[in-house]
Amino acid sequence: MRTNDHHVFLSMPGTGALGAIVARSLAAGQAALGATGLGKAVLGPVASGGVHVDETICGRAAAGMEGFFPLAEARAFAFSRKIRGPVGRLVLPMLPLDALYPKLWRAQAARRAMPAFDALAPHLLAEPRGWFDLVSELIATLAPRETILLVDPTPAEALAALVPEAELAAPASVEPELPDTALAMLQRLHRSGITLPARQLSRLAAFHLRQPQPAPIAAFSELDAARLRRQFAADLDQLTGLPCVRVGAALPPAAIAAE
Repeated sequence: MRTNDHHVFLSMPGTGALGAIVARSLAAGQAALGATGLGKAVLGPVASGGVHVDETICGRAAAGMEGFFPLAEARAFAFSRKIRGPVGRLVLPMLPLDALYPKLWRAQAARRAMPAFDALAPHLLAEPRGWFDLVSELIATLAPRETILLVDPTPAEALAALVPEAELAAPASVEPELPDTALAMLQRLHRSGITLPARQLSRLAAFHLRQPQPAPIAAFSELDAARLRRQFAADLDQLTGLPCVRVGAALPPAAIAAE
């Protein structure tokens, strides 16, 4: 890769704190990045070469459930105009749709009242747009020299794909998701117009993490989940047929040991 290349990690909704963890790891490893000639780590687009963590191109969780990130292509074009330079690596974390859609629902349910997932499932299953459409648009717009697709990656895998030269350390622990019983209670509170302060929300999560959990609050039927997994496999197969696209990062030995 050239030293003036822009290396971009797209922070996707539905992947929890992954984007924030990658950003913190890059910030802590500025010296290592500088030694490799990759440039500084930045959030969002800048005109000089560097390593970017961008959370604006795909948008928020609602955008994934309403047309599968329909504004991503236009936002990627605006991003490319701002950086005014070549994209070296484009790294994109992915989840099969049977896992992604429930996570997108859960991310919104923590913040606001949501329709029941079962009521939304038929609309989601009928969505014609998917991973192949999104990723092929991003590749055509950003024109990266290399595109790396990561299926449900760990922070170490994300860093290894984005900046393999630096071998940056990733945090070993990740904050757990809100359990379903906590989400069910939050939904009742949201529908009543009640918003919990952050401290009370933390206490609620801690309490419910110790409680038995029922059937998932957001999930597809086994038949529909299998259909979505087949669709994801077909999309991956098509994407890896494109030039300079691969799935997975080669982890350095130190990262493997840490995992």
